[in-house]
Amino acid sequence: MKLLVGDDECRTQEKAMAHHNKRKEVTLGLSHIFQLWKENNTEAIESLRKNFDPRWLVLSDRIIYDKENLSAKIIHNANSTVTKQTEINLKEVPYCNPTYLKDLLDKDTGLEYIRALINNKKATKEQIINFFVTLSGKKEKNIRFWTPSQSSRKGKQVRSVVLYFDVLGRFGVDGGYWFDDSEGLSRGVIIDSAKQTKKRRKSKCRFKRMVKKSRKN
Repeated sequence: MKLLVGDDECRTQEKAMAHHNKRKEVTLGLSHIFQLWKENNTEAIESLRKNFDPRWLVLSDRIIYDKENLSAKIIHNANSTVTKQTEINLKEVPYCNPTYLKDLLDKDTGLEYIRALINNKKATKEQIINFFVTLSGKKEKNIRFWTPSQSSRKGKQVRSVVLYFDVLGRFGVDGGYWFDDSEGLSRGVIIDSAKQTKKRRKSKCRFKRMVKKSRKN
């Protein structure tokens, strides 16, 4: 996986997705950042920190909250025309106003929420803590999560996920920003998937067969 250099233009999630779609690149999401961490790509992680302040980093992750209860749908690669969009349904996304990482992980619903955000069902609490500590460069006690209240969810269901440093230097993972009017920076990423590799191999084999056939003729 390769993290691409971004620009200084601030965009809503909707405009960021369109921008990266036009460039034929995947818009960065938390699952991609988690993969970069697993690959021990410290250079990419350190590069991302520069996008957390003074603005925030808009991701390709979208949350659609329910009007009547705390259930929600997590969407990865929202509106992407470059890679497949995936959806995860959760019975509850806890109200965080804010909630510190450790406190959120102490709840089963909190653990499942974070696992859904990074799109990894088997991630352990220790892995999650190490990931966010490494990503932010902050201590665990300075990592906080935000989500809208039920009344706020009733008013507007579609939100985007952003990452940032606040004025006190703490790290925020916010699932409450309105996807169509909150502007921030974004990054593109190139993914070498097994499926893409398989397609390339098929194309090469097809080309070789065509060459052999033309030579016979």
